[in-house]
Amino acid sequence: MFQVRFLVAPPLFLPRLDPRTRLCHTEKMGQLAGHWGFHELLEFFIPRILAAIACGGLVGIERELKNKAAGLKTNILICLGAMLYTSLSVLIAHDPASGVREGDPGRIAAQIVSGIGFLGGGAIIQARGTILGLTTAATIWVVAALGVCIGAGYGWVAIAVSLVSVLILTAANLFEDRILGRSLSFASEVLVDDREEQARMRVTDLLSRNDLVLNEFDQVPQNGACLLKLRYSGHRSDQKKFVLDLWSLNGVREVRQV
Repeated sequence: MFQVRFLVAPPLFLPRLDPRTRLCHTEKMGQLAGHWGFHELLEFFIPRILAAIACGGLVGIERELKNKAAGLKTNILICLGAMLYTSLSVLIAHDPASGVREGDPGRIAAQIVSGIGFLGGGAIIQARGTILGLTTAATIWVVAALGVCIGAGYGWVAIAVSLVSVLILTAANLFEDRILGRSLSFASEVLVDDREEQARMRVTDLLSRNDLVLNEFDQVPQNGACLLKLRYSGHRSDQKKFVLDLWSLNGVREVRQV
């Protein structure tokens, strides 16, 4: 069996022990891991890989169900990448022969914090005075932190935080809508046959009946039909009723949420 020389986690990531016990534990790990074989590598990385998939998948499923840009695959890959960078950063910085940390175990892992900012920044979109994607960017930031936590050896902490994150993402909308009663901004596009030029009046009437406030209205001719671009605000439940009412109008071909 081929041998791969690898390094083990430095004392920084060992359990809280008294100095004498901790030194003994470090020396034993250094002796055992001077030369790691294939099975030792599997024992070290497999639990971390599974934990990263579980944590990234928990958050990713919630994002996928809401049709967000950063869904299941994206969040799993972010968590896996952060975990691998952190694990390698910890291993490379430690000398198992002497039991002394020769480098900074956080040097490679620290770049995750700055690097993930570019990925999160790409998820934020500014359009017509409205900023979209802030929650997605924040989710990417949290998932990367989960990967760092797993790579440092605190898998159970990462799993607990991922469950709390999913709870926040799912319960926040319900709390904001029903308890705080906040007003949200929505954008829709409606493709409709408007031979009698009554579409604008009918749509504005539906908005008022559903207690929605019209903020912007554009009407663009398109292939013999009329494309209505709406931006309005109100409660989420009222917006859902409005979309259903749109489909009841004669001549409506398509309704899209922007």
